[in-house]
Amino acid sequence: MERAERPDLPSVTTTAALLRLGRILSTVSAGTTRHLVRHAWRRLGGRPTTAADWPEELSRIVERLGPAFIKFAQIASTREDVLPPRACAALRRLHDNVEPMRPQDVHQALTEHLGPERAKSLTDFHPEPLGSGSIACVYPARLSDGTQVAVKLRRPGLTDTVRRDVAILSTVFALAGRLPGLRGAPLADMAHAVGASVLRQLDLDAEARNLALLRDDLSTLEFIAVPAPVTELCGESCVVMDFVPGVRDHVEVAELSTERRRVLADQTLRAVFEMLFCTGLVHCDLHPGNLRLTRTGSVVVLDAGFVYRVPEVVRENLALFFLNLGFRNGPRCAEAVLASAEQVDRHSDTAAFTADMTRLVDRYGGTTARDFDLIAFSTELFASQRRNGIYASSEFVFPLLALLMVEQTVRRLDPDVDFQAIARPIVFRAASGRPAGERRRRLETAG
Repeated sequence: MERAERPDLPSVTTTAALLRLGRILSTVSAGTTRHLVRHAWRRLGGRPTTAADWPEELSRIVERLGPAFIKFAQIASTREDVLPPRACAALRRLHDNVEPMRPQDVHQALTEHLGPERAKSLTDFHPEPLGSGSIACVYPARLSDGTQVAVKLRRPGLTDTVRRDVAILSTVFALAGRLPGLRGAPLADMAHAVGASVLRQLDLDAEARNLALLRDDLSTLEFIAVPAPVTELCGESCVVMDFVPGVRDHVEVAELSTERRRVLADQTLRAVFEMLFCTGLVHCDLHPGNLRLTRTGSVVVLDAGFVYRVPEVVRENLALFFLNLGFRNGPRCAEAVLASAEQVDRHSDTAAFTADMTRLVDRYGGTTARDFDLIAFSTELFASQRRNGIYASSEFVFPLLALLMVEQTVRRLDPDVDFQAIARPIVFRAASGRPAGERRRRLETAG
């Protein structure tokens, strides 16, 4: 099978990595010490000794460690089935509420990107951010014609630190994948995918192009909005885009009616499945900070920094897998995995793998979001592949990340949503060769 091009993670010198690792350990140690001192001080003062503030301290430690660690924490914050809910709640702050840039740095970054004259094309620019992430901060402004826009500016001086941290984290996750309880889980590939995504997010010009493509691909979904980039003002360190009304509202799921939650769960899954099965351009970072619910009842997709083009052969086999999962056809699911595997040879036990898949699909096929445990399913799938000498395509990690990130959001909206039933017509359309999004609309109109 021809492998899709995938960006290599950077190599760093041993000395630089060790120095950075020392700073990381120092930061963790300092944060832990502060937490223990606060805990002891409460005890001396006769106050309750519960360690209720440890999730907040964890969030502060991760924030000080920098963008690569924050990205992994963002993923972890979506997994209340893995981490305590209090820890997930504390880490969610890191989606869009990291310490912002200083105002003087904001104006310097904007001037360096646009130049003194072009910067005048933005009026009513406010240095108070709409959101502040680990890579960049977003600010409100207007174009000279009065159009309201959002300006995303990259933080200065990130590149070297991010490269070192990605190399360190990739090594840690590769070692963790050898532990007994984690064998079979694709931790090394997932670390590679996330690490490469953090590096790609440094290029905001690429993000602007991804936004335009996603907006085109998802334009036929009624309740999904993607901001359009103002191409002539975008560059490597800045994205200027439409300001989507209602995006600043932090709407809690509980505030929405049951019917609205069901519609949003349906539309969110349709957006993900359109990307996975039809367009191949997959947003792999749909955590709650990038998937906003608005009071008007729509879903806004933001931050296209971690977008991956899934190869056609992977999309075809992924569609075949999902279709047969819904029909509880384990042998055909096994065929889809085997067809996409990087290596199946005379040492591979395909019969044992097919038997494992049949049992797994019988257990999970046709279930709703309430009963489907994606982490458990994926871990068993990869463990069987490893046990039976079948080496999975690393490109499957990217669709898995997209589903992992959105799963908990969908569960909160509608735990009874049947995501396999939602996938089925999209899979059929993909199999028939019909394109998605605005391209499909143009072709149908032309026909």
